Parts: sequence; structure tokens; C-alpha cells
Amino acid sequence: MQKIISSPVFNSVLYFGRKNCIYSNKIKTFLKRHSRKFQYIESKNISTKLFSTEIKLDQYDYIFCFRSFFVFKKNILNRCKKAAINFHPGTPEYREIGCINYALYNEAKYYGSTAYIMDEKIDNGKILNVKRFKIGKKENIESCSIKTNRLMFKQATHIIKLLLKNEKNLQKLINSANKEKWSKKIKVRTKLDEFYRVSTNISKRNFLKKLRATKTQNFKPYILLHSKKFELKD
Repeated sequence: MQKIISSPVFNSVLYFGRKNCIYSNKIKTFLKRHSRKFQYIESKNISTKLFSTEIKLDQYDYIFCFRSFFVFKKNILNRCKKAAINFHPGTPEYREIGCINYALYNEAKYYGSTAYIMDEKIDNGKILNVKRFKIGKKENIESCSIKTNRLMFKQATHIIKLLLKNEKNLQKLINSANKEKWSKKIKVRTKLDEFYRVSTNISKRNFLKKLRATKTQNFKPYILLHSKKFELKD
């Protein structure tokens, strides 16, 4: 008689994803299938609120966060027994918000995603893994975002499968990434808003750099004239 080998499962998982994100949904399907107890909470935009009363269990083995808009406080992170892992759309050189914008403006050669264990500070915990791709000369925000999300999805599924196979792989990931360090610089939303502002005496070269690093379908650089904001039009 052939022996049936059951697939490994997590005991309990709390997963945060993004609404209308194909990769968030793929990870949700996988985690739900491989968890005895599973809860999914999604966010639509930066204004989405998270209330601790929404979380069903007092303790989870793992918390996973993929493209979520939530900022996690101590009362949420304390509900995790083993590790609360975030997949950050940026390399350790770029923390919090506007990562792609600054990387393109700085003419960085590489960009990518970082998996790390969350603590109370933003983009600060122990790094588990960094994946990078080369930025082409014709890359813009949208093309870099597509590549980053695709790479981050592969990174997330790889790490989740490693932990599913053996929880000791968590320490192995920490050890293998010990040379990766977070930048001391951190950008907040007000700084990004200022970054989108274009000075009226900007040089042509810096203007083209700024254009590359700010212009998308939904967001545009702007000038401020007599307290009035004028956005760039195509």
C-alpha cells in the first residue's frame, strides 16, 4: 500500500495584502491552503485604517505583509510568535516612501526588494533577503514598479516555502543576509511631496531627471507660483 505524505502546513498565519493586487491574491491562496488557521486583511490605500479588534487570534505563528499600506504598531507585532515578515518594494538603501522615485533620480544602477523581520521602526528590522535587478537607461517609475512587484512576489513565495519546509531556515536567511544593511536615511511623505516640486530655475538635465523620477499616470511634478500649484501636463 502506497504511503500518503501530507504537505507541510503552518499552524496559524496572519497575512496583510493589497486590494486588487494579483500577487497579493496568489500569496493569499497559497497561504490559506497551507495554514490550519488563516486570516487575511487587505488595504486599499494609505487612508485604510487597521483596528486591533479586526484580528481574530491572540497569537499567530507568522505575520506576512505584501504591498500593504498599514504601519504596524507594537500591539500588532506582539501577536506574532515566530516572525512578522514584510516584503519591502525597495533595496535597503531606500527606506519607507518614494523609494523608486529617489533611486531613479539618483541614477541608481540597481533596484529591487527586501524581505525583513518587522519591528516598531519602519524598514528597520533584521534583513532576510535582498533581490536586485539592473535599472535600464529607459526605465521609468511604472516599468520599475512592474519589475519590482514581480521580483518581490518570487522572493515572497521562496521565503514562505522555506519557512514552511523548516522554521530553522529563518535563522539561515538572517545569517546569509548579514552583509546587507539599512541606510540611515529615511524619507517621509512630506519630503516626497517636496521632491515633486520643480524649481523654476532648474537646469535642463535635472529637470529631465526629475521628470523621469516623478511622472506617472496618477502623479505629476509641479511648480508653485504665487501659492498656486501647477502640475505638468502631457
